[in-house]
Amino acid sequence: MHILIRHQNQLRKFVVIDISPRDGSVVLVLRREGASVQRARWSSGSEMRGPEKVEISEPTPKSKRMTIHQSGRVNFHWGMAPIFLEPLVRTTKVTPLCGYRVPSLERLDVHAETPTDEDVVFDLTELGNGPITFLFQIGPPKTVPEGVAVKLAYEAEGYALIIAIAQGEPPIPADFEDHFITFTPSLGAFPEQQLREDVALLTYHQSRNGVLSQPFIYQPNGEGVFRLFFAVPMRGAPTLNIEFEDPDLQVMETEIERDGRSEKVTLKFKVRNRRTGKIVRHPVPIRTLELDAEIHD
Repeated sequence: MHILIRHQNQLRKFVVIDISPRDGSVVLVLRREGASVQRARWSSGSEMRGPEKVEISEPTPKSKRMTIHQSGRVNFHWGMAPIFLEPLVRTTKVTPLCGYRVPSLERLDVHAETPTDEDVVFDLTELGNGPITFLFQIGPPKTVPEGVAVKLAYEAEGYALIIAIAQGEPPIPADFEDHFITFTPSLGAFPEQQLREDVALLTYHQSRNGVLSQPFIYQPNGEGVFRLFFAVPMRGAPTLNIEFEDPDLQVMETEIERDGRSEKVTLKFKVRNRRTGKIVRHPVPIRTLELDAEIHD
């Protein structure tokens, strides 16, 4: 999905948002063409430091990317330390992610393509060409943004992404008025990650499917792979015992796939017909399903 800015009858490149189908984590890219050959960095507050040049061994893309994980960990892929927020599916309050100061909307690159149905156009036609600071925030789905803003609400997943225009200019050092500037908080809502990666993965899929207290299965993809999520995290990777209404169907241990990162909450498997040896690529009725492992405390 693209978030575009409309200004003076032109569409400008602004943000790309990509949601991971694996765990619902959000990748957010501030779009700019070209590469940078130098960078400056400073800090305010209790760690007040003046601007210092950061050496770049080779040109780096001007676009900047951040990842907001289901666990609440936010990674800034431009050399800044991560921060930790509430897990996305448990978002209860509005929390800042970062700020982005644009010296002029005319400095944003022109988006020459026709927007798709999924794209969002942020209409800033009435604004002038002075500097603008955008605030990126995470909040509950029903958050009502203040001022000029765009909100993307993910109701089932339990959060909203909010991009608002800041009131007034943030303090910046002299000689940087004409630069694109990102503002990154040094601390988030918590000093450390609040959920393990695998627990966050399970919580996301439970919320997405409205299933909280029992195992559930995603029906097979084009390769015949079923995905099973457990009701609760296990102490270790469980064994799977499954019987189908059709006695000719079976799951062989060699066709159960476990990922070391998530084996305590999910596994994948294929169903094979005993007589024909063919992989089943359509939903099939299940008679019994057992997971043999100790429940995690």
